[in-house]
Parts: sequence; structure tokens; C-alpha cells
Amino acid sequence: MGKTGGRACLEYKDLNWIVTCEEKWILYNNWPQPAQWLDWEEAPKHFPKPNLHQKKVMVTVWWSAAGLTHYGFLTHGETITSEKYAQQIDEMHRKLQWLQPALVNRKDPILLHNNGWPYVKQPMLQKLNKLGYKVLPHPPYSPDLLPTDYHFFKHLDNFLQGKCFHNQQDAENAFQEFIKSQNMDFYATGIKLTSCWQKCVDCNGSYFD
Repeated sequence: MGKTGGRACLEYKDLNWIVTCEEKWILYNNWPQPAQWLDWEEAPKHFPKPNLHQKKVMVTVWWSAAGLTHYGFLTHGETITSEKYAQQIDEMHRKLQWLQPALVNRKDPILLHNNGWPYVKQPMLQKLNKLGYKVLPHPPYSPDLLPTDYHFFKHLDNFLQGKCFHNQQDAENAFQEFIKSQNMDFYATGIKLTSCWQKCVDCNGSYFD
């Protein structure tokens, strides 16, 4: 679901300047709930609900239209904090300097990321300003406007479906297999922000699928 937060973001014409990121929990057990074919009078069978506290690991991914920039896994049970995110930003920036020096050397590379509290605390904003990043405004609760949600993680979920992992290394290996399976068109076509923004404007701020 997505919700527009204004038309200011439509001012950015060159999507190649954008580096986008988001984090995701990767579950150890990715078996889907079984589908049931029932007669209209037949009662559905009951299956155990998924364990809400099952093992999982968090990955944060940065990428642009030019390809994957950086990703990082947290240790089991660890969650993102402002300090941890600042460390990841430093690692991402060093890799971006090597992978896309022209992007880093231009004035104000554009960062499109989540707007939760670890990302908008004052020390984090000061770090991004020091590194020369301009943050693209993003309305809250709008995964439809984050390319990592509506594109990267959507395909990752499809790739992981049916897979089970015994430990974090298994999950990381599966993620790396997913990365290797994608060509450059995957990234170039994934940043289709202009059409998403226009749909938000056309919906006049309403939520949409």
C-alpha cells in the first residue's frame, strides 16, 4: 500500500542519481501455507499458524539503476539502530566511491531510504550531509514508493519461497544466489519511480495496491 506525500519528489528527473535502500527480515522457514481446494459445503482444514517468533535474520540492501551497491547482514536477533545504520552508510559510501565514482563526485547524490526513526535522527542526518547525500522526501507507510519493497524484495520473496535454512550462513548463501541470478536489467527496470509517483498524484493521496 502507498500514500502520496506531495509532488516535490517529481522534480528529480534523473533516476540514475538515486541510491535506494531498505532492510528485510529473512525467515529460516519459507514454506508457504498449503492451498486447499474445497467443495462449497466442505469445511476447511486447520493448519498450525506460522511461528511469529521463528528464527530470522535481517539484511539491509543498497542499490541503484547501475546495480547492487552494498548489502549487510545483522547477527541473529540484532535489529537496526541509528548507530548501526551509520556504520552501514559508511561501508556503502566506500563501495559506491569505487563502483560509481562519477555519482559520488557529483553534487548531492540522492538517497531514497526508509524514514523510520533510525534514519531521521539528527546525528544520522548530519552524517549524510557530511558525505554529500541529498535525501529524497518519502511519505510514511508507503512501500509502493520504495523500489526495494515493490521490486527487489518482491523478487527475493519469490526466490526464497519453499526454502528452509538451518542457520544464518544458509540464509546468506541463498541471498547471494539470488543476487547472482539477476542481470543488470533487473536493477535498471526496478527504479520505475516516475510511474509510481504519477499514480500517487492521480490517486490524490489515496492508498493503492
